[in-house]
This record gives sequence, C-alpha cells and structure tokens, in this order.
Amino acid sequence: MSILCPFALVLRCLQRFLSLTETSSVIFRKRVFAHPSSFAAQRRRDPSKKMQLTLEFGGGLELLCDSVKIHNVNVETPKGAQQLAMRDLLVWVQKNLIKERPEMFIKGDTVRPGVLVLVNDCDWELSGQLDTTLEEKDVVVFISTLHGG
Repeated sequence: MSILCPFALVLRCLQRFLSLTETSSVIFRKRVFAHPSSFAAQRRRDPSKKMQLTLEFGGGLELLCDSVKIHNVNVETPKGAQQLAMRDLLVWVQKNLIKERPEMFIKGDTVRPGVLVLVNDCDWELSGQLDTTLEEKDVVVFISTLHGG
C-alpha cells in the first residue's frame, strides 16, 4: 500500500466519488441529491432495497474470510430502515463472510481495537463510526494493524 500525500488522497477520494454520481446530481457534504422523482421511482421498483458494496479485507483479516481479500456483495437494508448503517453491515459481515474466529474481527457490536476501517478511503472515525451511513457502490476496507512477532 503506497503512502499518498494529503492532496493526492483527497483527489483520489473525489475522483472515486464523482465516478459514482450522475452529471445532473448536486454534491453537498458527501451527499448526492438527485431529482426527487428519481428516488420515488427507485423506491417503487425495489421496496426491500439491496445495496451493492465492495468489502476489502487486509492485514491478515482476509484469512477469516477464506483468504478472499475483495468481496462484491449485495446487502439488504434492515426492515424499517431507509439506509444501511455500518452497525448493520458489521452484523451482516459476521453472519455471511466471517468463516472462522469471529472474535478476531468483532468485539461486542463493533470491530476489535486495532482494525482500521475506511469508507471510500476515509477513516470511519471521521464519519461517525457505527452510525456511518452507507450508499450504493461504497467501498469499505477493513485492515488489521496488529501483527504477531
């Protein structure tokens, strides 16, 4: 993993974010607001919304998921919820992806200390941790910073 200067990291995040938005959308504080009619049409088509996400595991965490580093998944939003939060994703990951030793990844209702979580290349501590809301095609990266010796 290469170290990027802050400007290059911001540019990379912005490029990834902009590639996911439509040209008619307006960007405001990491939210994309499209025309209201497009949201209403989308809700009519899919009442139980599944969200497409990319999950990446590194630093040894991939060993808990059958040694697969990148997972393209469709996660269903919880009943009664409009959006998928990180707390919901962690429950889904524990049930569906972690094959062995879940205690190495989850402690209580959050990740273990020493696991770095990035949502679209941004540390989740800056965006609300468990309350971070996820959007379609977000990339969530889990990296263990703990190493044996």
